Formats: sequence, C-alpha cells, structure tokens
Amino acid sequence: MLIPGRIDPNLTWKVTTKPAVEPIEASDVKLYARIDGSSEDTLIESFIAAVRGATEKYLGRALISQTITVSLDSWPRSPIELPRPPLISITEVRTIGEDLSESVYSADYYYAQIKKEPGELIVKFEKSDPCNTDRYFGGYEIEFIAGYGTSADDVPNAIKLGMIMWAADIYENRVPIAEPPGIVQTIMAPYRVIPI
Repeated sequence: MLIPGRIDPNLTWKVTTKPAVEPIEASDVKLYARIDGSSEDTLIESFIAAVRGATEKYLGRALISQTITVSLDSWPRSPIELPRPPLISITEVRTIGEDLSESVYSADYYYAQIKKEPGELIVKFEKSDPCNTDRYFGGYEIEFIAGYGTSADDVPNAIKLGMIMWAADIYENRVPIAEPPGIVQTIMAPYRVIPI
C-alpha cells in the first residue's frame, strides 16, 4: 500500500510503552512448524518478540497497542502525520522547557484524524499552535497510542500468518534475518506503509 507522506527531519519518535502481548504465540509457531514438546518454548517466544519488532519496522506499523512519543524541534504546519499507523488516540501534546519542565497544550485545541493512514494531529481552526520560546531542540512532544488494538485478535490474519512463517523460518535455520522471507513479504505487502 502506498501512503503519501512527508519525511520530516524535524520529527523523531520512540516507543515509550511497549505492547502488553505479542500478536502470535509459541503454540502458533509450533503448530505450523510441527514442533513437539515445550523444551524450546522460551527460545520460540524470543524469536516471536524479535519478529514482531522486525515486522513493525518492515511494515511501518504498530501491531498491538503501544504508546509512542514524538519529539519535534519546531512545531510543523497542521496536519501533522504521526508515525506507525494505525493511530488509536492522542494522549497529550506538551512543550518541554530547558529545565525539562512540561506544559500541556490544551486538548480542546486539536483533534486526532484516526481514519487516515498515517493518522494525523490537526490543530482546530482559529486555534493557536503550541509555542515554545524556551528551547530550540526537542521542545515539543506528542504522545499517542497506535496499533490495531490490545489483543492478538485485533491484528490482521495475514500479518499474523506472515509472522508465524517468519518465526518458524528463523527457528528451523537458526539464523535471524532482518527482512521477511520472500513469501512473507508477499503476504504482508498489502499492509506495508511506504512514504512517497
């Protein structure tokens, strides 16, 4: 899926609250790969966590609900595209002072456009943008929640199938790979966010 997007050097982000669960379980991988016993469940679970992170990076998406904090040096023109769709909600917008003090920008001044991909923060008509004259770098933060939902059932089946196949491939070959195998790329292709 091609998504129009702007690459904004002003914007950096990080996951500040990780997902509470994984989209797939060890039993899913074991069933697909025909693995008996439970002696390597911990290893398989570590492969699943690695594959989830790599899948999110490859797709440009958040899978299970997670909190992401965007840091901006300057406030851009509205609308502001937020990384890692799908956007669930915006938790808070704040300015950061040189002494790391925080001031919250009123939620009455903006709204979240969650039906677009990527989701957007839009400052309401005739409302002032947040202003920070105290700090030139990293003076603005947007905290939001992204992902398909809080449970594995919320994640599209094609993504989960691709993850199962990818984790099984790593298990069988004992070689982690940064990009999904060819067939997995094909399965996941409709969900890939590619800025143009």
